[in-house]
Amino acid sequence: MTNLPNEYGQRPAKKKFKDYPTGYLHVDFAEVQTEEGKQYLFVAIDRTSKVAFAELHHRAKRVVTAEFLRRVLDKLPY
Repeated sequence: MTNLPNEYGQRPAKKKFKDYPTGYLHVDFAEVQTEEGKQYLFVAIDRTSKVAFAELHHRAKRVVTAEFLRRVLDKLPY
């Protein structure tokens, strides 16, 4: 769904974000091009507090991902 006006110039109604339980994390990663070459951006967002964590890594291996998640979980206040 887009927030663009329709042919009558009306915009769709804005929806509220869904409520999430404490501890719900959205985790994602993306391949990005930097001055140093190809890297991987790891991101975790706590849906309740909206706190975000991000790190760049040269590899996207299971070990790197697991270490990233451990660091994120260690920093959360709960």
